Amino acid sequence: MAESQASSSSTLSSASFSEFNSNVQTAALNATRSAAGLPADIPFHRSMDPELAEDLDAFSSRVLSLTNNILSLVATADPSQSSRRKGKAKLQTQDDVMDDFHSLVVDVMDQLLERTDICLDEFLGRTKTPLVAINYDAPGLRKTAKKVTPRGQLDPAVQHAANLAKPQLAFKNPVKNNDEPWHPTLSHKFNAQVPLGHIYRDSDAETIINHPYRYEITHISYPPRMFVTADPIQPTSFESTSFTWVSTPDALESMMDELRRAPEIAIDLEHNNYRSYAGIVCLMQISTRTQDWIVDTLALRAELATGTLNEVFTDPKIVKVLHGAESDIVWLQQDFNLYIVNLFDTFHASKLLEFPRHGLANLLEMYCDFIPDKRYQLADWRIRPLPEDMLQYARSDTHFLLFIYDNLRNALLDRAVSRAQSQSRSPSPRPARHSPPSGTPPEQALIRQALARSEETALRTYEKEMYDAELGTGSGGWDTLARKWNKGALVAAAETPFGSQTLQRAVYRCVHAWRDEVARAEDESTRYVLPNHYLFQLAERSPADMAALLQMFQPVPPVVRRRAKELFETIRACMQAHLSKTEKTVPSAPLVVPKDAKMQVDEVVVTTAAPAAAVGSLWSRVPETSTLAGKSALFGASLASKAPTIALAASTSSLFGSKGLAHQQLTSRFQEVVARIHRALVTIPSMPVVEGKVTQHTDADSSPQNTGEPAHGMQVEVPYVPASQRTTKNAAEVIVDDSIVVVGQARQKKRKRAKTDTGVDGDGDSASPAPANSATPKKKKLPKTESGAETEKPGEAEVETFDFSAVPNLLDDVPNEEDNRVKKKKKQKQGKDKPMYGDFPRAAEGA
Repeated sequence: MAESQASSSSTLSSASFSEFNSNVQTAALNATRSAAGLPADIPFHRSMDPELAEDLDAFSSRVLSLTNNILSLVATADPSQSSRRKGKAKLQTQDDVMDDFHSLVVDVMDQLLERTDICLDEFLGRTKTPLVAINYDAPGLRKTAKKVTPRGQLDPAVQHAANLAKPQLAFKNPVKNNDEPWHPTLSHKFNAQVPLGHIYRDSDAETIINHPYRYEITHISYPPRMFVTADPIQPTSFESTSFTWVSTPDALESMMDELRRAPEIAIDLEHNNYRSYAGIVCLMQISTRTQDWIVDTLALRAELATGTLNEVFTDPKIVKVLHGAESDIVWLQQDFNLYIVNLFDTFHASKLLEFPRHGLANLLEMYCDFIPDKRYQLADWRIRPLPEDMLQYARSDTHFLLFIYDNLRNALLDRAVSRAQSQSRSPSPRPARHSPPSGTPPEQALIRQALARSEETALRTYEKEMYDAELGTGSGGWDTLARKWNKGALVAAAETPFGSQTLQRAVYRCVHAWRDEVARAEDESTRYVLPNHYLFQLAERSPADMAALLQMFQPVPPVVRRRAKELFETIRACMQAHLSKTEKTVPSAPLVVPKDAKMQVDEVVVTTAAPAAAVGSLWSRVPETSTLAGKSALFGASLASKAPTIALAASTSSLFGSKGLAHQQLTSRFQEVVARIHRALVTIPSMPVVEGKVTQHTDADSSPQNTGEPAHGMQVEVPYVPASQRTTKNAAEVIVDDSIVVVGQARQKKRKRAKTDTGVDGDGDSASPAPANSATPKKKKLPKTESGAETEKPGEAEVETFDFSAVPNLLDDVPNEEDNRVKKKKKQKQGKDKPMYGDFPRAAEGA
């Protein structure tokens, strides 16, 4: 059999694989079915049958040998498995199977099947091969050890340095947070193709383009080396490369000398927008192929603002490599009047190459096997001196960026060639976004698209954010913030004539404007002055006093702690102004009676006087007259005559009073609110007496009895009478009302046979007479015929009377103890006559 299997395996081909696969599945199914049929007590049968024991041993040896052969084949297919398998490498005994089967067999087979799935997906084209070939064995990469991603949160002192002195106070040119438009203040334009005073306009010739280097960016001639495939230049070791801290004008000039000779430079910025209204650049990292610089932009802000770095940044022969430069371009213009010509954004390159992720950390891990500590991305970069970990993180953003640029540039060139070949076979190629100009070689198509997108990023201009208090538009406007937080009642489109939501919107706009004004004055971000969630809480639950205001914050922001009184006065003034503004538009609220009410009032006339409030009563009772005329669907027209003269509303109260308003100097709108409260306090009229035939009288025992006709649709209540006072009524006194209608089929009277003198009926059964003192109700006598026999009408039910006074009532007193003792002795006597079985009487014989 082994020879036949070997021969079959040697002759296995693609044509015979389907038949081989079906045979294997059939054999596995048969083996599983046979294994399920084995008895549970195999050791017993093994001891009883020696031949079965030999067969089992032989089969077990074959299974172990086959398993070990599979493990050997897996080790040859994946050499890493041999290093993972520690201890015994084979299954030799039953103990090995019980202990190591899962780790040695199951895990290995799972990994082998996963690799098979991956290979099949690649063969069928379901997964794409890497677009860029990465040589992890490069000399420059072997020296870089892969770091473990740190976890946990940063030290609060590093994330937000609360006690740090504001560096804006030391700036030579103070920060201006007004609403004046921003314009560049360049004194000299390096690498200019048009003069500095040249005015640019957009296509409709109306809007002025506020970008001095727009012409240079749109008419750039890129160096030819950018479109030629070349081997990536390996970066120097991160640990062995020194960096220079630039914080003086001399160090800045020395760095400029090195940058003028570099063909490519990498640039990155560290920004802080939490402790500044418009944000400030705190750090600038610049790297060449051999050296790194970290520029202290806080100390050199005045020197950088003159635009000295534009000599290098606007040189079209020097490639400036940045990643995700949309914010960096704006920050450079805002703080230093710096512009970039010949920008290559690695973010756009990764998008064109269709990478799954486009962050800088992913590119560092992919190409350089380096994992940066991204916790410092949101650190407070105003700290001086910077900790060592923050310095290393800042350097890593630019140290490897030129090597990443080389790999992405080669990948774009290679991918363009392969795409051009595939499109030449396609009858209708799909047009690509940012298509290169006509005449561009096919191998330069993708890199031209990346450069075109980078040009759009470099053409971005800084525009100062204006605060629109009326419409609330813009990134920092109140309407934009309300829409972002899904506060529909506070947006501009939710304006209503009056109501509580209008007051909330007014407070929200006032507090939002106060926050923006304070942030500009103290050069702090609006989030630092008053977080957004507190802003909405103040609008929705306006505080009544200073204590309530401070209680809303946990903890109280530093600026609010210093300006709490100012904030409270702003909220109170806003509420008073809003109430006084809307008092003329709010109509008075009359007393409205719903139409679907049970009692409809046709006319309400209230005459109100205004005397002083009564002492000891919150809502005063004043002499008022009220006339209610109408018709009630329930009680009829008697309501008009039965309704008393009552006061429906109170004009003054002990809580407010007429003098309290003058003393508190409240607005007329507040007086209107108080008046509406008085009008809403309606005294409900007492229930009118229903005119009917129900009367009351007192019996001899002074117990009330209802002798009149009951109200329609109501059940008559039967009063409780003690047992000692009950009287038994004769049957003759019971009056049978023939008008009672019995619903349902009449109960037929059971006919009884005549009894004999011996007490035996016609069937031979004994009939025991009823006891004399039985409480069985008497039957109604039927009319007799001429012969004296009683007649019964067919289908007529016999009405039986019942004397309620003859039976005990649940409300009667508990029987005395003497009666309980008599019943207990009687029960014990009856129990002694029967044989007992345990605690229970034994059943009678024959039962």
